[in-house]
Amino acid sequence: MSLRNAGRQAPILLAGVLLFGAWVAVNLFRVLDAIPSIWAESGGAIGQTWLSGLVGLLVMLAIVGLLVALYGALSESSPTPDTFPPERGGVR
Repeated sequence: MSLRNAGRQAPILLAGVLLFGAWVAVNLFRVLDAIPSIWAESGGAIGQTWLSGLVGLLVMLAIVGLLVALYGALSESSPTPDTFPPERGGVR
């Protein structure tokens, strides 16, 4: 299914996926900005630390990776995979 066909067949779903990806990207930058420095003095700090911010960034990067894979599947030109086992040329 191509991205154009996906937009024609399910425009609300496609728009939702793209908006979700943009929302995740904006939040990724917000978390990156909120992470305190690794070298900051954290003597008994309560709240967000650099480690929890790093875990949040890794989770959001995984979500972005899944959205990129979904985009790649939508931009595929053929709707079905190749047959298995592959056709063999020639006669036995």
